[in-house]
Amino acid sequence: MARRRRPIDRTVSPLRDTSLIVIASEDRYAVRQYFEFFPRTSRVQFVVLETQDGKSSPKHLLERIDSYMREYEIGPGDQFWLMSDCDHWIEPDHIRNLNIVLTECRNKRINVALSHPCFEIWLLLHFKDHPSRPNLKCPDICKGLVDPPLKYRKDAIYKLPITHEGLHRAVQRASSRPVRHTTIPNEYQTSVYHIVKDLIDRKLLSIEGQG
Repeated sequence: MARRRRPIDRTVSPLRDTSLIVIASEDRYAVRQYFEFFPRTSRVQFVVLETQDGKSSPKHLLERIDSYMREYEIGPGDQFWLMSDCDHWIEPDHIRNLNIVLTECRNKRINVALSHPCFEIWLLLHFKDHPSRPNLKCPDICKGLVDPPLKYRKDAIYKLPITHEGLHRAVQRASSRPVRHTTIPNEYQTSVYHIVKDLIDRKLLSIEGQG
């Protein structure tokens, strides 16, 4: 069976070399809404494969990427990312499965963006530096985002005042605690910045009209 055409937004006059950044996320709302801050352009577009029916384990994320690869054509500049939190999946009864998935990602050349303890650490870095208190969990990180004027809600990321300037600060802060692809962070770290840094450096990505 022939693969379907790549799911590019063709209303923005895509080029032959338009790149898709395909992200399988364990989250249902936050990741998709975050990447909607970036306008779709003729050079790069994001496709977020959200969690459905509670299937949020790293294994399920990898299965969604595998399914996408079977269903759609793949362009030469397309990237695939498995994006997961660490707070749950590094527990003793789950970490073996996480390591298995990371090995499969290496073998399949799928990028990995892990955040410790969770994706919200990446959001926090748009506004503040890394927390100084030790052993914070995801609810604690989220509390740092609910102070006015942020008013954070996990299902309403689009309300955060994220700007292009804030994005640059987040990349700089995250880069100060670098973490390699397929490496499990062991402190307040996130490798989400790898997804956007190269695109920003190449001037292919911005949050227009803000910051």
